[in-house]
Amino acid sequence: MHRSVRLLLALTTSVVLLTACAPQSGQEAASPSATTPPSSPPSSTPTPAVAAQLVITIDGVEYVDGDDTATAPFEDAASVLALLEDATGELPAPVELESPPGYEIDLVRYEWNGLMVVTDAGGTGSATVTATAPTVDGVAITTDDGLAVGSSRTDVVSAGGWDVWDEDGDGIAEQVGVGHQEVEGTTSLSRPGEVGIMFVLVSLDGDLVSEIQSPSNDYSDL
Repeated sequence: MHRSVRLLLALTTSVVLLTACAPQSGQEAASPSATTPPSSPPSSTPTPAVAAQLVITIDGVEYVDGDDTATAPFEDAASVLALLEDATGELPAPVELESPPGYEIDLVRYEWNGLMVVTDAGGTGSATVTATAPTVDGVAITTDDGLAVGSSRTDVVSAGGWDVWDEDGDGIAEQVGVGHQEVEGTTSLSRPGEVGIMFVLVSLDGDLVSEIQSPSNDYSDL
């Protein structure tokens, strides 16, 4: 083979190899030192604010708003009314209650849409609170066991509910007690010889809670 032919073959081979190794048009050669950039850290999700709520207990009412909790005992009606005014932004005008046959009472009621307070006309005695809706002015109403108007009978039983009164005698109580607190110096009317108790009274319409009242007891006939 002539020297010129061998030189031509060598040049042709070099061109082919260089063409095969060269990057295609529009592409860049990969850099061996290139690395995948780190992913951005996940953004933190803010904790949703807990809605304000009124909590009905055996002893009184609590207004829970974020980290703040205000408490008013039932034995201090003025304190209960002030707490509810703070929670709802209003204090309804009192309405005088008629005395039931055989009794003379001097009581008034303060009624919101979904909540009612009964106390003496001067507002200086004790108070009874009754919830007839799950909220009042947008504030949730629950018991300290988590019960609310609209809760199921199963929820009430799970909270330790016990039968108070079966009005129609069908074997299913329409009124159920939740909680138990003895009151020294009293005698139960339904449990002769035993100390009376206070509790939260839950009324049911079928199998749903329709009303929550506190305090209730088994030693008073009114």
